[in-house]
Amino acid sequence: MPLPPVIPLPSIGQGASQVAGTGGASGAGGASSSGGPSFSNSMLNAIDSLQNTQAAATSQQAQAAAGQGNIAQAMITTARASLATQVTVALVNKAVTAFTEVMNLPI
Repeated sequence: MPLPPVIPLPSIGQGASQVAGTGGASGAGGASSSGGPSFSNSMLNAIDSLQNTQAAATSQQAQAAAGQGNIAQAMITTARASLATQVTVALVNKAVTAFTEVMNLPI
């Protein structure tokens, strides 16, 4: 059963319309057939984006706690960071499950 191609994940601030129609299948050389970044680069960029989102949420929370920031903006940023973390954990769990299934295939 062939696996569907992996499309790059948009950052939290990007709209879904920017993802539509993009491909991300990796070729033999590690780069996608359209000349885009390799799968490992895409994963590293996604993790960096998650870390930046979490750092922004922490900063907003600290400003709101000090009375210098907007509490509503801090709540929104925190919710975005929470959602991004939940999606990342779900994707990692799926990848581990897929890897385990492949390793359990008979030779």
